[in-house]
Amino acid sequence: MFHILKNYIDRNFNLLSFIAVVFCFVPLFYFSTNYVLNGWAYSDALINYSEGFIRRGLLGEIIFNIHKVTNLDIQKIHAYIFIVFTIINIFLYVLILKNISNIRFVYIFLLFNPLLLFFPLNDTGGYLRKEIIILTLMIFHCYLCNKYHSEKISLSKYFLIFKTLIIPGIIINTLIHDIQLFLIPFHFILTLNVINKDFKILSYKNTFNKKNIILLFYIFTTIPFFIFILYPVSPEKINLIIKNVLLADPQVFSAPIKHVSNPFLGAVKNNTTFMFTKDELGTYDHLFEYLFLLVFSVGTIYLIFNKILNKHILIFNHSLVYLSIIPLFLLFLIGRDWGRWIHLISWAYLLFYLQFNFSKIEKKYQLIKNKFLNIILVLICFSFLIVISLPHCCKQQTIFEGFYKNILLSYNLLINNSKHINDTFREIN
Repeated sequence: MFHILKNYIDRNFNLLSFIAVVFCFVPLFYFSTNYVLNGWAYSDALINYSEGFIRRGLLGEIIFNIHKVTNLDIQKIHAYIFIVFTIINIFLYVLILKNISNIRFVYIFLLFNPLLLFFPLNDTGGYLRKEIIILTLMIFHCYLCNKYHSEKISLSKYFLIFKTLIIPGIIINTLIHDIQLFLIPFHFILTLNVINKDFKILSYKNTFNKKNIILLFYIFTTIPFFIFILYPVSPEKINLIIKNVLLADPQVFSAPIKHVSNPFLGAVKNNTTFMFTKDELGTYDHLFEYLFLLVFSVGTIYLIFNKILNKHILIFNHSLVYLSIIPLFLLFLIGRDWGRWIHLISWAYLLFYLQFNFSKIEKKYQLIKNKFLNIILVLICFSFLIVISLPHCCKQQTIFEGFYKNILLSYNLLINNSKHINDTFREIN
C-alpha cells in the first residue's frame, strides 16, 4: 500500500504540489470575497480615470467597467481579480520549479517559502496588492526564458511573445502601479540573457551587436514614466475622483487615492526625506529583523543555485543579476512597506536563476549523505517555513507569525467559533 502511494505521489508530485498550495490559499480566497481584508490596497485599487488620466488608475477603471457590465459588487470584483492572478502565479511557479522537483528539500523550501509565494498568505497586509499582478508578468517572462534556454521554443518565438505580451504587459502594469518602473531592469536582463550569453558591459562588439536591437523595445516601457511627469494630476481632480469612489463605496479610504496627487518625481523626493526618520508605523523599529530576512533570503537563494545545484544549472552573465535588483533597493527609501520590497527583491533574485536550463537530476538525489544531518536540516527548514513570516510593515507585527498562525486561526474559526474575522475586517454586504 505504501509503495503504491509513494509511486502515485512521485508520478503526480507537481500536480499535487499545485493543489496543496492552492488549498492553503483557499481560506484567504474565501474570506477575501466576503470581507475587505486590506482596506488600503482595496482603496488604492479603485483609483480610476473618471476625471481623466491619473497614475495607478488602470485597475480601478477595469473594476468599475466590469461593475457596469455585470452589476457585481466592486469589492467582489476586486477580490476575484486577485484570486485569478494568485492562482496563475502558483501555476506558473510550480511549472518552473518542476525542473528541480527531484530535489524535494529544495523544491519544498522554495515553494512554501514565507518570503515568496506565502508572503501575502501569512500577512494579509501584503495581499490584494498590485504587485501580485506585476509578479505574474515576472514569473511568466522567467518561464518563457527557461523554455528558450531549454531549447523548447525558438528565438523567433521568444521575440514574438516578447513583442506582443512582455513589452505591452510592462506598460499595462506601469499604468496599474508605477512600482513596475523599478522592475524594467529585471525584464531587460532576462531578454539580454536570451540574445547574448557572454555579455560584457564595456565591450564594443557586444554593445553594437545586431541582436541587441530587440532591446530597443524597452524604450516603449518608459512612456508611462514621461506621461506621469508631464501630466500631473491636480488636487481638485483627485477630490472629484474620491467623491466618485465614495459614491460606489462610502467606506473607502481617501488617503491612498490622495497619494497620487503629487507629481511622480516630487513624491519620490518628499518620501525619501521622510524615510530617513522614525515613522509612526514603527517599521523602522524592526530594522534588524528586516535586514536579517533580506540577507537570509538572498543568501539561501545564492547557496541553492551556486553550491547545491551548481552542477545542474548553466548560469551565464551572472553579474547582471545585481543590476536587475539594485533599482528595487530604492523602494526602501520611498515606502515604509519594507516587507513588500524584500518580497520583490527575493522574487527577482530567484527568478534570475530559474530562467536557466537545468540538466536532468537523478530521481534519488541526496542533499546531504549523513542521515542525522539530514534530519536536523529538515527540522530547521520546516520550522522556518511554518514559524517565520515577512511583515509588510508596522510595529505590531513580528517575524514569528508564520503559517502556524493560519492553522491556529482556522482551528479557532471552525472549532471555537471565533469572531476574529468579523472583529478585524469589514464585511462585504
